[in-house]
Amino acid sequence: MTDLTKHYRQLVGIAKGWACKHLPGWTDELHRDLLARHGGDRGDGRPSANNLNLPQLSAVLDDYTARGWPRRKTYTPKGAYLAKTVSPQISHIVKLWGKLGQAGKVNNAGRPALLAFCARQTGKHVPDLDSLTTEEGQAIIEALKAWMAR
Repeated sequence: MTDLTKHYRQLVGIAKGWACKHLPGWTDELHRDLLARHGGDRGDGRPSANNLNLPQLSAVLDDYTARGWPRRKTYTPKGAYLAKTVSPQISHIVKLWGKLGQAGKVNNAGRPALLAFCARQTGKHVPDLDSLTTEEGQAIIEALKAWMAR
């Protein structure tokens, strides 16, 4: 079995899970009917994705895509890290906070402490650094630089 075949079989399982959750009335029987339609018969009457070759698996995935399955990942599983671009301003704030921590000027150089500092500086709740306006971010950078200079 090639890696691509294994990957497509995993995608069929993911698509089935999506269909059970998002398509009203979708059942395991409907999934098996779909597999049988594309040639997934084991001979004992129970269709299986393990008997499908690559073009057949691709046809099953296309069928799920036609039913609305988003083939590309559009959600983040719990605990997963998605790399995203960070603005230079936020990056600078984090770097300055880290330098303050390394210099021993901050007792706790963690993210919650940085957010608490930002909340004190802005006078509002700061759930994450992305919620800061450009002006607020610049004011925080200046406050961190002044703290570093002391």
